[in-house]
Amino acid sequence: MRKALFPALALFGAAALGLVALRDTMGTRVDAKPALAEEADVTADSLPVISSHQIRTASLRKEGDGHYWASARVNDTPVKFLVDTGASLVALSKRDARRLGIDTDNLQRNAEVRTAAGRVKAATMVLDQITIDGVTVKNVSAVVMEEGLEHSLLGMSFLNRLEGWDVTTNAIVIHE
Repeated sequence: MRKALFPALALFGAAALGLVALRDTMGTRVDAKPALAEEADVTADSLPVISSHQIRTASLRKEGDGHYWASARVNDTPVKFLVDTGASLVALSKRDARRLGIDTDNLQRNAEVRTAAGRVKAATMVLDQITIDGVTVKNVSAVVMEEGLEHSLLGMSFLNRLEGWDVTTNAIVIHE
């Protein structure tokens, strides 16, 4: 009987020690809350001011051709852009440049742009603004390509000026 009593007492003792340790730990946690509340002494005046600026977002949907497209307004003129994260600058096709009122015949082609098809002469400029669904970026560096550009490209000179952008399976979400 003594042999059976010793393991039972040992088990009971271990359980009692565990409960005491748990109680002490719980007591410490409970006692710490009022101390933290007293130390905090937070008032509305001591909190940081958070900007009331709303972040605007727009979704540039992936279309059936597998590319992301953006319906934008450049200086209040509608332009459909192919989103190209590999393009350093916004690049306007001749056709879109003409629609914006740019005299493409008399542009000074002061830059050479490297494309997948090779080097092409281009005219550099700054667009007043590009707006996509309420997201606006002002003073955007751009080029008008001399040739070889079927669609205007929304490049990094626009995308890098955003607060951020995220790529999902079906869209690029831009944040102003």
